[in-house]
Amino acid sequence: MAKVKVIAEIANAHMGDPGRLREMILAAASSGADGVKFQWFHYDSLAVPDFIHYQTYIDLFIGKQQWAEAVQLAKDLGLEVWVDLYDEWGAGLLAELEGQVDGLKLPSTVLQSAPLIQALYKFDKPLLVGIGGWLEGEMDTQLSRLRSHYTGPIVLMLGFQGYPTRTEDSNLSRIAHLKQTYQLEVGFADHEDADHDMAVDLPVYAYLLGASVIEKHLTLNRAEKGIDYYSALTPEEFRRMVDKLRQAECVQGSLDIGEPERRYLEDSSLRIVSRQELRPGEIITPESICYKRSSVPDAFMARDASVPFPMIATTAIPANTPLTPEKVKAPKICIAVICRLKSTRLRRKALREIHGIPAIERCLMNCLAVPGGYEVVLATSDLPDDQPLTAFTLNHQVKVVTGDPDNVAARMLSVAEASQADIVVRVTGDNPAISPEMLKVLIDRHLASGADFTYAKESTMGTVGDVFTVEALRRLLRYANPLTHAEYLSFYFFNNPHLFNINAVDLPAEWVHPEWRLTMDEIQDLELFETIYQALDIGARPLYFEELKGFLLEHPEVAEKNRGTLVKWRDDTELVKEINEATTLKKGL
Repeated sequence: MAKVKVIAEIANAHMGDPGRLREMILAAASSGADGVKFQWFHYDSLAVPDFIHYQTYIDLFIGKQQWAEAVQLAKDLGLEVWVDLYDEWGAGLLAELEGQVDGLKLPSTVLQSAPLIQALYKFDKPLLVGIGGWLEGEMDTQLSRLRSHYTGPIVLMLGFQGYPTRTEDSNLSRIAHLKQTYQLEVGFADHEDADHDMAVDLPVYAYLLGASVIEKHLTLNRAEKGIDYYSALTPEEFRRMVDKLRQAECVQGSLDIGEPERRYLEDSSLRIVSRQELRPGEIITPESICYKRSSVPDAFMARDASVPFPMIATTAIPANTPLTPEKVKAPKICIAVICRLKSTRLRRKALREIHGIPAIERCLMNCLAVPGGYEVVLATSDLPDDQPLTAFTLNHQVKVVTGDPDNVAARMLSVAEASQADIVVRVTGDNPAISPEMLKVLIDRHLASGADFTYAKESTMGTVGDVFTVEALRRLLRYANPLTHAEYLSFYFFNNPHLFNINAVDLPAEWVHPEWRLTMDEIQDLELFETIYQALDIGARPLYFEELKGFLLEHPEVAEKNRGTLVKWRDDTELVKEINEATTLKKGL
């Protein structure tokens, strides 16, 4: 909240004596006021002779020259000068001294004076508008007229002179209401009985409730019972009020969080701590952490929204260790399309065209369409027979990595190292209709689980891949090197749950069609894909599973083209037995 402005209301406490006026200005300055407020009027401009206070106005009158000297004194003392506008004579004096006047006040009793309102329109000064006694309907009318013509800032001044005003009539709750209703600053013109303790404290309460301006009567000696003495503070009392207001400013502070408070939170806050030992490259999920107090200054706080889970451990992290930025990083994911040209059943099948585009290119396009923009790498061997595959970069959208012809795990590790990836999604190149939708689900589930290996429990053949944490691949190569059946990499994980954390994912039922065969190993498979892609007229774009599924459900006869084709690793019992035995690693490794 901004600094409260404290205005010493001199009003008519000068008793018409220019010397006394000078003393009051000096007292206001020494009492800590930000400004003084004068009432400028001429008895004949303010009232007619029959008015009950006409003679009093004559007695209180001070001429233009004396007012000019008073204004100059206030400015020399660093005080702002504010003026109550009561009559046309005062408006004329204001026009003469406008350059030295900082703000104006329009008392509630003269708000209905059209000539004074018109005179105000000439000035561009902050304007205090007294609203004491006005109903909101009346205020709406007056403020609407005022705001449509007056260009200076307007502050509504709550409070009225009750000679003195009773404490219960202060109605400070109206401050917030007025600010909200009229979207204007609100001040408080206090007229509490000056002999009451509340005369010093009430302005402080008003400030804490939102008042930005405090106006308070000042007197040199209340015992003299001069004009407005009921609610006027002596210089000593005024100074005490100002001191309390300045203390309230300090207490009020701002919306900003201070350094000591922030430091307290940082020193006492819970930090993110490893719940268990974490290996380099391991996925860190919410389940693998806990929250404890720690003196490590840069450890992540439990409330720190900048810590996205899951994360990857960049180093070995013992259990019960605070996690710091240098120990973790965001996971990087790449999709490795494993492909060679050694097939004997359907020779060089990856280069066979499906509706004018090579099958491997179809596969790569679908991998590039996986939501998330993951890097796609074509992983083939370094043998001369496989070199034609290195041309499939799809205008440099796909990286090509060559490596060990037989060890798929080693080749995938080369892909990870080339891409600096922590997670590798394995897709086989003989699946031209690999599903971008399903790959995204598997990636998300893998990250959420923190698993070493993620696969779909049931799926449509040829539409899904597997997800591996690179750290787990490195462990596998340490456990079993060389891998005798690397072509069947997934079995090394299926058959060793004592070594690896395996995550089996249930895909949505509408994506699971075990009766369909959407992989390419035989000539019948190629014929099926050719039929599908021609019928849908799929050019150089990905084919999403939803579109493919819709076509096959409408044309079930197409799926009959390759029904009954054997799958060696599933249907050859001798081979299955051999694979399981070779890929089951001894416990205790």
